Amino acid sequence: MYFGAAVPKTTDIIARALKEAGVTHAFGIPGGEVLELLEAFRTSGIEFVLTKQELGAGMMADAAFQLTGRPGVLVATLGPGITNTTTAVAQALLDRSAVAVITGEIATSLKGVYTHQIIDQEAMMRPLVKWSTNVAAKGAYDQMRKGLAIAQSAMPGPVHFNLPTDVAVAEQAEGRAFETQRVVAAPSARALEPITALLKAARKPLAFVGVGVQLDSAHDELRSFLEKWRIPFIATYKAKGVVPEDHELCLGATGLSPVIDKIHMGAIRDADLILTIGFDPVELRSDWMNPWDERKRTVSIDLVPNTHLVYRTSLEYSGSIAACLRALAGAAPSSPGQGSDGWNRGALDAYRETLRSAIAHEPHVGLGPYQVASTLRAVFPRDTIATIDTGSHRILINHVWESYEPRRLLQSNGLGSMGYALPAAIAAKLLFPQRPVLAMMGEAGLDMVIGEMALLEKHKLPVTIVVFRDDTLSLIKLKQERMQLAETGVRTGSPDYTLVAQAYGGTGVVVEDVASLRRQAQAALASTRFTLIEARIDPAEYRRQM
Repeated sequence: MYFGAAVPKTTDIIARALKEAGVTHAFGIPGGEVLELLEAFRTSGIEFVLTKQELGAGMMADAAFQLTGRPGVLVATLGPGITNTTTAVAQALLDRSAVAVITGEIATSLKGVYTHQIIDQEAMMRPLVKWSTNVAAKGAYDQMRKGLAIAQSAMPGPVHFNLPTDVAVAEQAEGRAFETQRVVAAPSARALEPITALLKAARKPLAFVGVGVQLDSAHDELRSFLEKWRIPFIATYKAKGVVPEDHELCLGATGLSPVIDKIHMGAIRDADLILTIGFDPVELRSDWMNPWDERKRTVSIDLVPNTHLVYRTSLEYSGSIAACLRALAGAAPSSPGQGSDGWNRGALDAYRETLRSAIAHEPHVGLGPYQVASTLRAVFPRDTIATIDTGSHRILINHVWESYEPRRLLQSNGLGSMGYALPAAIAAKLLFPQRPVLAMMGEAGLDMVIGEMALLEKHKLPVTIVVFRDDTLSLIKLKQERMQLAETGVRTGSPDYTLVAQAYGGTGVVVEDVASLRRQAQAALASTRFTLIEARIDPAEYRRQM
């Protein structure tokens, strides 16, 4: 069935295809060119969320996919509407998010001669998406199904649907609904024998786990595999929580911290087998280029073949991660023998303590970023959905904030865009209203998207926002210092956020010690409206982390 008139318009068919894909929300800013689409959304039961800027809308669409595994939807109009989407679309591309980008355009009959607000929208989007198409006046349903399939296939990413105004209102055949039953072939025990042989011979194996595991919904299979072979693991930032981080085999996270990665590189040297499981190098620092030599025994298990060559592996499996891990778990010995000796409980506990000691810090005076992150983790429940913005605080938080479920710590890591945390938190609360939602950010990232705060009051979203305030682009300032350059262009000059929060209908408070932070965070959890906590921090600690 379609929604709307007796004979469907193209926009009705678009809405139907999105609804069938599980879409419940679309985000964006309309122009006259997409008003028919908004009406189709309304009649189909897809809630259109009006944002303050296309960047915020795109980050919300990205978060919708990250949280649910269903396509996110970003709607923009022509001209400046589509140009404002580019950072958000690049975010979806590099952070592996299936997002449908729908842009309005003038009628096809005008394209050859009209010039106002006209750019080549397909050409502009093409480098940032997996597929771009002009929606046609015939066959739009199949176009939508094709695009959504491309968006969700390995590796997921954005697709672009360009919608001319005359095509939007054109009546066309409804399109035939169909369902494909996918058969996932499990690798045979014989095919996996080379990997199994390495596992049996290993005395100190180590696994690096990435976002591919959650893209393949292989969380249970991963946990079973690790436990049966007794292999400790380290996750990338976006894969935190695929196995709960308080699991005895979890050795923290990796990606952007030079201090933490130095410790992990030592473990790589000591390991006699390295397994990379859904481990996408888009999340890693350049120091991860060739982290081991060809003599190291290495295995890659991923959705797609290794064509990046950031790191190389001697054995490679590409296909269903879940099916491969299930088969390997079945081949494990009934009880691990000597292979567990290198990672006994004492060795695992000592490793975790080394990591903690490397980042733990208490300033002599005032409030430090480590204290803020650890206090928030202690106060907020296990099922909290947390978002982090880009900056020095994000690198630290990833090594302090434990995640206990997949897809519950959101951030821009592949692209590393500022301005992500607040829009992502808004999407999280819209989609999961019963969950506590916490957004952690620096003042510079908040300033970029501060207008989106209005959505918190409009939609009655009691989100907690914590601003790590030091009035500086700390990460950039540290790089200036390391390059022995004068401090230039890194002071933010941000406003009084408590007043801003109040102006947008929320509660704003300042904290300068742990006790005040704990008290205000607990109050925020109990509040029925949003709370902004401005944590005045001493940024000196970041020098120890970078």
